[in-house]
Amino acid sequence: MLRKFWNKYKANFKKDILIHILVIIGMLGILCILLSSCLESSQEEPKAQESENAELISQESYRLQLQEQLAEMLSNITGVGKVEVLVTIQGSEAYHYAQEADSRYVTIGGSQKEALVESISLPAITGVVVACEGGGKSTVQETVYQAVSVACGLRTAQIYVTQLEQTTIRKES
Repeated sequence: MLRKFWNKYKANFKKDILIHILVIIGMLGILCILLSSCLESSQEEPKAQESENAELISQESYRLQLQEQLAEMLSNITGVGKVEVLVTIQGSEAYHYAQEADSRYVTIGGSQKEALVESISLPAITGVVVACEGGGKSTVQETVYQAVSVACGLRTAQIYVTQLEQTTIRKES
């Protein structure tokens, strides 16, 4: 009985071999498409996460650089003394692309065309806190308010100046 089935299957297989081959090739093609779409989506997620991390690092380094520059500048003002600065920012870098008269972007490059960057806007400074040794004196406070306002383009309501707490280390006997 098994032999009879096998002989019948071989006879039908020889007749329809072209159909079987086409079906197998089609199934392999579908399998390749499914695998490639799965691999693409898993590779794109880390790239998006990497770019977000890079953006956060860039924002943080920008903020820290601003703090250092302000602290250095303020420490050179008479009466300020030792100073610590905290800067808060909002947003991220914004790229502005060059456009033609008909609102199309200007592109550069050969086969890999890229839009031409016209300018880059840095994150907006939303506030500054300054703690300094001379922060208890109104004249020093006013000078610091004005200096930070001019340097950062902020209203004085976005700036806070205070006395830096003196920490003294007591020697134990």
